[in-house]
Amino acid sequence: PAQPGPAQPGAAGARAGQQQPPYSAPPRQSGPPPGTPQGPPPAQGRGAHAGPPQGARPVVPPPSGGPRAEAPRPQGSYLWSPPEQQAQPRHAAGGAATGPMGQPVQQPPTWQYPPIPIPQPPGSGRRRKSRKPPRALLIGLVVLAVLVVGTGIALIVGNMGDDKTATPPNNPVASETPQATPSQQPSETPSQGPEPAPTPTGSNNAAADKVVTSSNLYAVGLLVPSKCPEPPFVPTNFALATNYYNRLLACVNATWTPAMKKIKVKYRGPKVAVYNGKVNSPCGIQRSLRAAYCGANETIYMPFAVDARAYRSNPLYARALMLSTFAHEYGHHIQKRTGILTASLERAQTMDAGQKLEESRRRELQASCLGAAYLGINSGYIPITGPLLQSYRFLIEHTGDDYARPRVHDHGNKASNYQWNIAGFNTKRPGSCNTFKAGQARVS
Repeated sequence: PAQPGPAQPGAAGARAGQQQPPYSAPPRQSGPPPGTPQGPPPAQGRGAHAGPPQGARPVVPPPSGGPRAEAPRPQGSYLWSPPEQQAQPRHAAGGAATGPMGQPVQQPPTWQYPPIPIPQPPGSGRRRKSRKPPRALLIGLVVLAVLVVGTGIALIVGNMGDDKTATPPNNPVASETPQATPSQQPSETPSQGPEPAPTPTGSNNAAADKVVTSSNLYAVGLLVPSKCPEPPFVPTNFALATNYYNRLLACVNATWTPAMKKIKVKYRGPKVAVYNGKVNSPCGIQRSLRAAYCGANETIYMPFAVDARAYRSNPLYARALMLSTFAHEYGHHIQKRTGILTASLERAQTMDAGQKLEESRRRELQASCLGAAYLGINSGYIPITGPLLQSYRFLIEHTGDDYARPRVHDHGNKASNYQWNIAGFNTKRPGSCNTFKAGQARVS
């Protein structure tokens, strides 16, 4: 969420960091990802909003195929492992702020993207050489095979002329690798967004309620595509990663600026800062390897180390992660400029602990939905098709608080994250992202 002062950690994308569910991987990629240059690769705190639990990681599958022990992962990185502690909310604010209704807004602690680990599909790395079994073991196996075959022949001969036949087992053997195809997939056919339900009780601020539930944002209609292709840079060094996000920022601005103009919102796009290690911001020091949005200076912070590591492991998955995470963080900026973020934080001041977590989920799920709407309207131009679409589907299906350790239920479970991402991607309309009118089951 973004407000004067608060910062929101990023989704989508994801950059998630928690324990992973049973791994299901999309088809393995061979060679460089589509759309990647063939030459030399181009190159948190108060008031910050971190990305969706799209955004965290359980067991990370090996980059090349077969089962393999997970390598040690740095502490504090939501993308590769859960943080040692989750003592603070993921929203931080930089000093006192005043909301649209003139009420002082208490700034939340840092929120970073994503709050949970996301299982990563296998990459295109080299296969590990399999060890040859000991010679004695091979001899033993050969002897055993001879005995088994001999016994089988004896049984066949003994049963000749008998009407009874062996019945094959009814239960098929389970595959070691679950299928990664989600039950519902982003498509070019718009689908109806989650059906709104009465606004849950808990807020005593009628003015703020009206802002979050009846914002003109929901009347924008179909977004206008920026028609930008995916930026031709890969995060193999800091400069190239910076070039990537600067180019992507211009593209996302080109879609959201006319949308804000349409509803007469005084609009300016956010700034983007790629950082390595830690960086100071008005919302505090961004220390973790996570993306974040700081409302105090309207800046999106993207962690270079996370992108570089993801790209080394699986370039295709990294591309989906970078697109989704940045679009989610940008969604927090839309919330700020339309007043939704400030109003939501005002509502939270009169809520109990459980209600505050629910309010946080509404903000985060909406940011993911808005980010997905951008990706959906531009999916034909980026393009998000083929293997990249498969990686994106895998990503949004495995993002949520389910994987957080410790589990802080402030970004929504994976079912809710998937549902709202699908709604935004398929309808391409902010009107499908009104999480503040959705029933509690849709923001769980």
